[in-house]
Amino acid sequence: MSEIPRTMRAVLKEEPKEGYVMKEDFDVPDPHGDEVLIHVERVSICGSDIALYQWNDVARVIASVPFIPGHEAVGTVVKCGPDATLLVGQRVGVENHFFCGSCYCCKDKRGDICQDMGQYGHGKKTMHGGFSQYSVLSSKYCYPLTRMLSN
Repeated sequence: MSEIPRTMRAVLKEEPKEGYVMKEDFDVPDPHGDEVLIHVERVSICGSDIALYQWNDVARVIASVPFIPGHEAVGTVVKCGPDATLLVGQRVGVENHFFCGSCYCCKDKRGDICQDMGQYGHGKKTMHGGFSQYSVLSSKYCYPLTRMLSN
């Protein structure tokens, strides 16, 4: 793995209006606690990313500005916080629903409809998303991949 740069390219939604902005010098985040820093290798564009770009009525409900869009991402762990449950070099898929783990829905194993949910790539409880070269998130929201992706 090559050295982690200090800055990266990232797409941002900075204001509640149509459009995204490309930043060439966004600071690479540092993982803390149980977080991991992943080098984003692939990210998909979802219908919600189009709504977020347009900043339509749906976007106003599902997102909080500012944020880096892109909630469907895969990458490789390049740095770990001291309490992370993953290892450098592991390839992971990102869970975009940041469930609380303690509400009624979470206790019923329905974190996808958590009553206090954050959301990766939508600015809910994190400004990070997959439309960046690197991203930081709790290791509990990463799924280790069991086979290699082809380039």
